[in-house]
Formats: sequence, structure tokens, C-alpha cells
Amino acid sequence: MVLAIIAKLRKRFRKTPSRPQRPDADGVTYRPLRSLDERIEGWRVVIEDDRQRAMYDRVAASIDRTAYAALQDKYRAEIEAAEELAVTKYLDLAPWFMIHSRLARMLDIDTRPKCSILDIGAGGGQFLAIAKAYGHEVLAFDKPDPAVYGDLLKLCGIPRIEGSVQLGEPLPQSIGRFDLIMINGQVFDVFPKSGGKRWTVSEWASFLEYLTATHLEYPSTLFVGLNKSAGPTGVEEFLWPLVDLAEEHGATVERKRATMHYELTEPLNFEGASKDPWLTLGKA
Repeated sequence: MVLAIIAKLRKRFRKTPSRPQRPDADGVTYRPLRSLDERIEGWRVVIEDDRQRAMYDRVAASIDRTAYAALQDKYRAEIEAAEELAVTKYLDLAPWFMIHSRLARMLDIDTRPKCSILDIGAGGGQFLAIAKAYGHEVLAFDKPDPAVYGDLLKLCGIPRIEGSVQLGEPLPQSIGRFDLIMINGQVFDVFPKSGGKRWTVSEWASFLEYLTATHLEYPSTLFVGLNKSAGPTGVEEFLWPLVDLAEEHGATVERKRATMHYELTEPLNFEGASKDPWLTLGKA
């Protein structure tokens, strides 16, 4: 009887294993002037999936430490002048490698046959750096500014075509066709000088139909991970009707992060959705 009581008490007060602690207590505090190896090791411990950790380790090992230190020196004054600048935070590679290695794990970047990958709105190219580390052919498409993006792409040896997605405009023909297209955390769907007005679901549907007809090889993969942005109500939120439409047309969706993962054998056709052809939009 006594032994049984002791066993129950031990079970009740046994400490459950704690989750690995993030190196930044408040989630992510970007520290782009810290040692790269210190940050890499600190963020590595929060990755619980073995495959994701292996991808994280591979891309981390691919970074030239001397060249990275030179970038820290180049942007030191700018960083010290403002602790949390929106663009210099991308120099803190470790948390971004952690985030993008999760996406790379979802897309089987470590196991899929060698393929060509386009990242639209690639920023500093952290996702493409992982893909390149596994031998894939990669291309970034993004604006030439801010300069830190271009410097990070050069650091990782990633080519870029400069430009941006504009409503109703074709992408440059020089982009070509790819086996996988990535769009993640985009901001191109928010109209400039419009008080936060963003693309409608119809405009998104037109763009994705155009994109998959013009810039994908088949079979192919399209991944879209939405950014929160302010619509006509001024409230920042994911464009949930687009996620619903994607799921209705065969995409695997993750609602926690508003991601849409298509495996395609032909261009998208959002039957039943009210829309106009992409190249006719914005012409009025």
C-alpha cells in the first residue's frame, strides 16, 4: 500500500521534459552583429525534427564566415543606429534558416530529385540557400533594394533577376520555367499608396493561373505562404478566402500559417471563381 502511494506521488510530481529553449526569450530578438556560430548553435537547439536539423546544419555550414563578418562590418553603423531595422534583421541568418528549413522540409528539398526553383520575393534568399546546398538550380526574383538583400544573395551564391510583381503585368521572359515556384511572406499584393488595399481573391486567382501556365514545367510544385496585410478594413489578417479556394482546388493547406502547397500536373484553373485574365487587369 505504501509503495503504491509512493509510486503515485512520484508520477504526479515527475517533471515533464521541457521544450528546448529559444535563445531569445521573447521569441526572436534579431541580433545581426552577434557571432554567426553563436547564433547558429543557439537556434539549432529548438529544432526537434531530425531532417529539418540536418538541412539547417547543411546550409549553416555553407556560409563563408569571413565574408559574413565583412557584411556585419558593412552594416554595423546602420544596425547600431537602430536596433530592430526591418531589413538589417535579415543579416541574423540563424532564425531565418530555422524558419526556412521547416519550409524546405515540407517540400522535401533534401530528398527530391535535382530540380529548378524560383523564389518570387526571395528577399535575402534563405530558402534558396538551403535548396542550393542540396544541389538544386535556384533563382531569386525580387526588387534591387534594399541593398542588404543583394549582399545576402551574393554571400550564398544565388543569382537574381531584378523586378517585382505588378498587377496585370507579365513577369520577365528571362525568368523561364521551373519545377518548383515558391512565394512566401509576399508583400507585392498590397497596392502602394492605397491605404493598405490589397489584391482580391479574384486577382490572386488570375495571377496564379497566369504563373502556372507561363513559368512552370510539369509535373511541378507551387508553394504559397501568405503574409498578413491590411485590407480595406485596416485589419492585418491572412486572406483566408484564398486559402479556402486553394483547398477546394487540391492544395494541401496549413491554416496555422496560411500556406498552400500544390502538386500540379497542369496549370491551375480556378473554375467557378469570378476573374479576368491576368494580362487584362489594371488596364482601365
